[in-house]
Amino acid sequence: MTTHAEGPSREAIQHGGLKISGSVDRLDLEPGQSAELSLKVTNSTDVIDGISARVLGLPDGCVTSRPAQLSLFPEASGTITVEISVPPTHPSGTHPATVEVSSVHREGMVDRFQLHLVVATRPGVDLTSRPQLVRSRRRASFAVTVSNTGNSNLDLTCAAVDAERSLRLAFSPPTLSLPPGSEAITTVTARAPRRWFGGDHDHGITIRAIDDDASGSVALTYRQRPMIGRGAVTALVLAGIVALWATAFLLGIAYVLGDEPVVKTAPASFFAASATADPVAAGVTREANTSEPANEPARATDTTPPGALPKDGLLPPGVGGTLTGTVTGADSGEHVGQVEVEALRRTPDGLAEVSSAATQADGRYTLAGLFPGEYLLRFGGPGHETVWYPSAPDDAAAEPVIAHGRRSTEGIDVVISGEPASISGTVDVGDVTEPVPATVTARPAWAEPGDAPDEFVTTTDESGSYTLDGLAAPGTYELTLEAEGYRPTTVVEHVRGGQQRFVSSVRLATGSGQISGRVSDGEGPLGGVTVSTAVDDTLVAAGTPTVGDVGTFVLPGLPTPGTYVVTFTLEDYASQSAVVELGAGENVTDLSISMAGGAGTIAGMVTGEDGAGIGGADVSVGGLAEPVSTITVTDGSVGSFAIAGLDAGSYTLTFTRDGYQEQTVPVTVTGDAPVPPVNVVMPAASGEIAGRVTDSEGEQLAGIEVSATDGREVWSTTSTAGGRYRISELPAGTYTVSVTLDGRLRSGRIVAVTSSDDAGADLRLDEAR
Repeated sequence: MTTHAEGPSREAIQHGGLKISGSVDRLDLEPGQSAELSLKVTNSTDVIDGISARVLGLPDGCVTSRPAQLSLFPEASGTITVEISVPPTHPSGTHPATVEVSSVHREGMVDRFQLHLVVATRPGVDLTSRPQLVRSRRRASFAVTVSNTGNSNLDLTCAAVDAERSLRLAFSPPTLSLPPGSEAITTVTARAPRRWFGGDHDHGITIRAIDDDASGSVALTYRQRPMIGRGAVTALVLAGIVALWATAFLLGIAYVLGDEPVVKTAPASFFAASATADPVAAGVTREANTSEPANEPARATDTTPPGALPKDGLLPPGVGGTLTGTVTGADSGEHVGQVEVEALRRTPDGLAEVSSAATQADGRYTLAGLFPGEYLLRFGGPGHETVWYPSAPDDAAAEPVIAHGRRSTEGIDVVISGEPASISGTVDVGDVTEPVPATVTARPAWAEPGDAPDEFVTTTDESGSYTLDGLAAPGTYELTLEAEGYRPTTVVEHVRGGQQRFVSSVRLATGSGQISGRVSDGEGPLGGVTVSTAVDDTLVAAGTPTVGDVGTFVLPGLPTPGTYVVTFTLEDYASQSAVVELGAGENVTDLSISMAGGAGTIAGMVTGEDGAGIGGADVSVGGLAEPVSTITVTDGSVGSFAIAGLDAGSYTLTFTRDGYQEQTVPVTVTGDAPVPPVNVVMPAASGEIAGRVTDSEGEQLAGIEVSATDGREVWSTTSTAGGRYRISELPAGTYTVSVTLDGRLRSGRIVAVTSSDDAGADLRLDEAR
């Protein structure tokens, strides 16, 4: 919507041949909308001119004018309409603005119109969740992002509504404080009673964030799975039907086609003893032509009769007894795998191991092929305490278990305790200048709602590593990793008895930060200053108000952690820079900047011949009873300087620095207008080496080539008729001066050259002639 501001006209003061008058000096704006201001412009000059308009204190994208350029004849008037808009998150309140109308052909012909922009308060809240549907059995967690889409600060209270009122809902955190344009995350945890059978059941949850002036909501779905799904129930029913049909079919066939009734029989091994005692009865004969003596009794055969069964060890599958059961943890109640199970029998010589097995991942074990009788079962292994069935510390208190032939004895369950375990890992908090400690909390996953289980808490060291010792094992733990300014992260880890588990590094996500403060000129707050920084090579800028809360600024939504160079610029003032370190989620709210400039201030830039700023140069002001000096900036806007508090008059600025030629510049301060920037170029300082070339008798030598080098570059010259030589334009430094004849070094000296100074170096050649 576009609003046309109307009201009694107000003429502005005429400047340089332009006269403007506006309809009102106040515009009421809705966030995200625009308003129009009509200005009457009169060309009081004697030439045709073009007029343009802009608004100081607002970004160019928020201001448009119609027409973009108004052409006026001499003494003619016209109307230019300025349309002003503000973004939806622009802070509410009264903001000053200046409408500047200027000539496009004559520099300096401007007129300004003061205006007050009144931005209405429009609070807004938006809630989103990714995902909006979670499927689980007993508990579900949702990360809800709450955004302040309005233009005022909000103190929000989070609430949740369950349509069936069957869930227990909790927030972390339950309250949020959000400035305009910011967002935060609250975690919603929903717990539901167990559902043993049936299909998935959807619980509708409505999450709300409430403030006195605004509220928002988002709908979530918790799809609860049954403990035993429909598929498993259907499979069991079908299996039962098939089993009943198979049983009926087998019984019917056996009744119709059955043989004679079963009679008791003994295995062939029952007759093995008689076979060795009576070889004749066993069918052992001797051939007549045998070589053995006739009076020697026939030797018994050692051949095992067919169908014989072993008398020790294990029986074949399906013949012996079977023992089965489940092993669970004492603390967690979870199934424990990789536990060794041994079946032992008492003998006159002590306990003898008969069979052994290991539990599977579901904690079940099977001991098969056991001879009928009593057995003692021993459970243990690395990282677990040894326990005898049912819960005895040794065999003396253990209860025997009976194995029945061709039968399976089930339900021989044991609870076992594990040795304390540990979990180690690292927490990655990104690139930071100082270590950020993180808190790691381990909570037992087997704890029931309403219980208060023991929690294991530790803090990471400077390298981000942590170790949680003394964990009850075996069991599953939820690890929560938290650090100031970072979003909490949860991972689930399982530990076995006595295990030293190492988990992967966890990277913590961060929130955004902001930089705010106040800009002054040394005497009071300063409005109209452009405050800017860069985020991923993208310029982010804001301005300081000229009325109301003058001089304040805010740069919100900055990624953290990070280092930002904040630059402050204002026409006729020396720019300033500040380096701000933002930790994770940190807000710097007290940045104070003082800018030098305005009438009575001399500011400018000192550069070298290559255009690069020269920092650390001395700048002194001549023409004062007491000398005033400063030093050019060495960080940020390198080479800039500013000297304030000067009375109207003429001054001389002198610039000096080692390695550069001194420069002097005259400056005039009028006192009623800012001094134009003073930009000075300082050439590099240089010196020279001079001397005389003579032979061994002191006679002067002409035409001798003399060279000087600093190890990187060589300067050469030739001696004159009087033996004199001079090498000029040498940068300050140390040089080797030498004379070479016929490829041989005849004379050489080391000479130090300083800026603007002559170094003497006489050379004597003993064998020059």
